[in-house]
Order: sequence, then C-alpha cells, then structure tokens
Amino acid sequence: MTATLDERAAAPRRDDEAPSTTEVRPRNPLRQWLFGWPSVTVGAALGTVVVGLSYRLSTLGYSADLYYVTFWAGMLLACAPAAARLIAADTSRSARLGMILMLGVVTAMPKYLRNPFDPSYHDEYAHWREAVDVTSTGHLFQPNTVIPIVEYFPGTSALTSSAHSLSGLSLWSSGVLVVLVMHVVGLFAMYLLGEEVLGSARAGAVAALVYAINPSAVYFDTQYAYESIAINFFLWTIALTALAAGARSTQSRVGMLVAAVLSAAGCVVTHHLTTIFLIVALSVVVVTAAVRARFVRGPSRARHRTGPVVEPDGRHASPIYPWWITLASTVAIAVAWVTSVARPTLEYLSPYLGTSISQLDNMTRKSGEGRRALLAANVEPDWERWLTAAAPVSLFFVCVVALLMIRQRRVVLNSATWGLMLFGGAYFLSLPFILAPSGAEGARRSWGFTYVGVALIVALVVVYWPAKRPQWFGRNVRTPLTAALMLILLIGNVGGGLNDPYRFPGPFRWGTDTNSASAETRSIAEQLGAMVGRAGVVSDAYTALQLAAYGGLVMAAPSPGFPAWDLVQSGEDPTPELAKMLVTSRYDYLVVDVRMSEEDPYNGHNFGGGDPLLGHKTPKANLDRLDHVPWARRVMSSEHLRVYRLDLADIAAKED
Repeated sequence: MTATLDERAAAPRRDDEAPSTTEVRPRNPLRQWLFGWPSVTVGAALGTVVVGLSYRLSTLGYSADLYYVTFWAGMLLACAPAAARLIAADTSRSARLGMILMLGVVTAMPKYLRNPFDPSYHDEYAHWREAVDVTSTGHLFQPNTVIPIVEYFPGTSALTSSAHSLSGLSLWSSGVLVVLVMHVVGLFAMYLLGEEVLGSARAGAVAALVYAINPSAVYFDTQYAYESIAINFFLWTIALTALAAGARSTQSRVGMLVAAVLSAAGCVVTHHLTTIFLIVALSVVVVTAAVRARFVRGPSRARHRTGPVVEPDGRHASPIYPWWITLASTVAIAVAWVTSVARPTLEYLSPYLGTSISQLDNMTRKSGEGRRALLAANVEPDWERWLTAAAPVSLFFVCVVALLMIRQRRVVLNSATWGLMLFGGAYFLSLPFILAPSGAEGARRSWGFTYVGVALIVALVVVYWPAKRPQWFGRNVRTPLTAALMLILLIGNVGGGLNDPYRFPGPFRWGTDTNSASAETRSIAEQLGAMVGRAGVVSDAYTALQLAAYGGLVMAAPSPGFPAWDLVQSGEDPTPELAKMLVTSRYDYLVVDVRMSEEDPYNGHNFGGGDPLLGHKTPKANLDRLDHVPWARRVMSSEHLRVYRLDLADIAAKED
C-alpha cells in the first residue's frame, strides 16, 4: 500500500531517507570529500574573493563584460559545491541543514559586499534613518521623510535597535546582521515546508535551493529593509502551519499553530505588502481545499507506489483547519493593526495597482503609452539577458512536467500542497506587469513570495521524476538537466531582479539611487543637519536620500499637486500658489547638485515620475539663475552642491 505523507511523518525518518524513485548511489569517500565541508568552505571563500574582485573592476570602470563574467565565476564557485551537496541523493539530513546554512550565507554575500558599511539602496536610507531616530529617542513610530509609511511598521527598527543594544555593533552592522540571520532562517523554513508537504528531506533541500536563487533573494530581499525581514516571517508562518497540519499529536499541533500566529504577527507589524501576500497565500490554500472538498470525491490511488501521496478524503489526510486558523488570525491582527496604528496604509498602496493596470490596458490597445523596454538602459551582457528570458520559460516547462506527473498519478497531492503550488502559478501572471513602469516593481516584489510555490513544483519534479528518465543516447541525463535548470535560474533570476547600478558599485553615475551617492553629499547633509536641525528641504530624488538619512532633514515630495520641482526644472519664478505651499509647509531650503545639468539621469528623472523634464538633464541656466533671484540666497556650497535659503513670503503673499 502506498504511504501517505502523514504516515511518513509518523514514521521515524532516517537521515538519508530518499524517495524510491531516486537512485541512491553508494557513498564514495573521494566524492564525499569533494562535496563535503572542506570543498564547500574553500569554494565559498574563494567565490567571495572573486565576487569582491568583480565589484572592484566595476568601480574602476572596466567593461561590463569583464566584471559580469568575474562576478558569475565567483558566484558559481561559492554556490555550486554547497548546492550540489545539498540536493545530492545520499546527503544526510544533518548535512543538508549545514549546506542550507552555507547557502544562506553565500547568497547574502553579494549584497553585503555591495555596500558593507553604509546604506546604498533607496529603502536602506529610509530604514537606517528610522533605526537612528528610534535608538536616539528610545521610542518607536518615528516620522520618516524618505518612506513615510515606515513609521507605522516598526518591526525592522525594533529588531535593529535591540541587536545594537545586545551586540554593541554599529546600527548599520546590527541591521545587516539581522537581515543575514533572517535570510538564513528563512531558507530553513523553506526546507521544512518542502520536507513536510512533499514527504522527503531531499525535496525540502531542492525547494530551499530553488527559493534561495529566486529573483529577489540575492539582492532585493537581502538589503536592509522591512521586506527583507518580513518575508522570512511569511515563510515561517506557512511552514509552521504546514507542520501543524501534519502533526500527529494535539499538543504538537497547538504549539505549531501558536508559533505560526506569532510569526504572522511579526509579519504584520513589519511590512504591509508581505502581510497582504501572506493573506493571499493562506486564502489560496483554504479556497483550494474547499473546492477539492466539493468536487473531489473518494480517495485517488497512485498508479505507481512512489512519490508523495495524500488521499483527499482519506482518514490520513492532513486537516485543513490549521490553515483556516492561521488565516483568520492573520486577517484579524492585520485589520486591528491597520485600523488602530497604520491607518495610512491603504492610501499608500492604492495608487500602484491602479496605475499599472491602466498602463497594461494602454499597451494592449497598442497606444504605446506606458510601454517599457525590458532591460532598458542596462549594460547586461547578451548571454545574461538570454538566461534572464530563459528562466521563466524553463519554469513553464517544469510546471508542464509536474502536471503530467500528477495526471499520470505518479504523485497525488493534498489540498494544501495544491494550494501552495497554485499560489506559485501567480509568478507567471505577474510577468506581463514587467512591461508597465508602475507595475514592474510590484511584479518583481511578488516573485519572492510566489517562488514558494514555484520551489515546491521544481522540487516535486526533480525528486519524484523516474530515476532513469530521460535518457539520451542511452545515458541518463537527469543530473545534467537538473544542473542546467539551476544554472539558468541562478543567473537568469539575478539578471531579471535589479539593474546594473543596484548590483555593482561602479563609478559615480548621476540619476541612480545607488551610484549617485558621494562623500561630498554626505558631508553637506551632516553639516546642514547640524546647522538647521529637522528643517524642510527641496532637492532632487537622489541628493534627498542622503540629506534625509545623514542630516535628518525633512524632504519635500514633489508631485503634480505640489510641483516643488519648478524651483529648478523651470526657468521661471515659482507661482504664488507654489510659494504659499512651500512657506506654509516650512520648506525653507533648496539643495542643488549641479551634476543634474551635466548628464541625463540614468533612471530617466530627477524628481520622480512626474518630473516635467522626464528623460532630460536640467538646463544649466536654471541652476545658475538661482544665484541672482531675490527669493533664494546661497548659504553653503561645495564642488558640486549648492544650498540656498528660500525667502518666498513676498511671492506667496500674491496668492492672497
């Protein structure tokens, strides 16, 4: 009789347990050494050095082809030994856990080397400043001028401040340490989830590996930001709920459920978007269970006695009510938090979805408006671009194979596993949004969540596909195909995640969140902050990040309704209406970086998407005239920056 997943959970699991479909090779001492801790550690160390070398080449201005090849040589050297040992059929469970630890460290390594000592990404400036203010005041919920909504989700700053107090490390190092620890424990959650729902330690290992190389994992979700923390609460909530559903005793089930709800609460108070994805994922599971309960009648038998089997209506089926409890608890906590603490959340999130859908509609009508060139303004080598395109195509074929396996009854899955895999299918639904400027960021952000289901699908195919298939020219090519898939996913996913200035330090480049930062701007920010305190300042989008983070200054957020950009993007004096808004809001200073007039901004704007000179540099005459107008007086300057004290009261009076 074919064993169910619950029966597998009840039985003692050997460290080297593998499904019967997998051919377990005898242990070879030389192979054990080559793929054991010595080679894994040496590979990780050498790979780290080579990745660091690629960053050095980028900073010195060498060709993109050279530093990209160097980077990937380092990444493969660091990741391949640990990945191979992790998913090998004869690896013990304890060794797999060790390899997950190593994989977590090496996949966090590129982002750490990118900026080890200071914030560089847009969100990092906001969260570092929030941590500084929380630590200095001793109170949570400090106003944040870079990302205002951060004030209402204090999980990241609370953990950072606590780590700082306990470790004695700097605030930045404490925050980076928190991100690293959460990143690693998140991969353990993915391992436990795969092991539980697919009934195999090796399946859990494959799921953890695939998730570790998802498009967000190497850079975006290892930056110092609230999603990098919350996404691991997301993973643990799902994993603990799955473990609760599979628990054999009431005591274990209750304990797992309590832990799952606490993890969900941690997610809610840390990040709004992650909470939404958690609710969606749990909802897909319970809806899938309800549909299957309605339409799937009677137990289904597997044609082969291999693979994970759970009878939908059988007495051994995992109960679905733990998923309902976690979902209801998460929704209740989220509603309570948003209504009592984080009221601006819905207003903050609502514009993004509507704008991206509108732009997609424009594209389907062939109007051309809102169209975005994929990988535009990028220096990625052609081979990385091709692998970026190949990643979703490869996953599509893997999904087709998984469906064929299920259709042929090689595997029979329970409702929770079905639900998680259906949630993973949303990865493909998000791909068209990459072409919409307002949807691209949301689509990329969704991948870190939907890859939970994608990872389970890949693990299902890799582990439970018949061991001797496919064969080409009489040879089993299963292992080479698996290696090729992982290579495509690693390179293609990273290539499709963030653009070149986010991935590589590079020389100064105007118009990027990362490579437009300079010691000069930081010095001006610190001096101005010390001189005027939390004064209101108007500046471009890139200078503003450092002014807010290092000077604690309150930055204006220009928009069509508040066109503060007209101070420099127009050759005319501000209108009385704008002057009155600036005066009443107490924006008393203007900081100008003259480099905005020397080259077009890399990101296409100097003041956000509403910039009236979108795609163009600011005319130099607009900046030079500031030294001659009666409403601005230069009070500080350096080689590239000029600080002006605004006096707009006379112009504002004309509004009355």
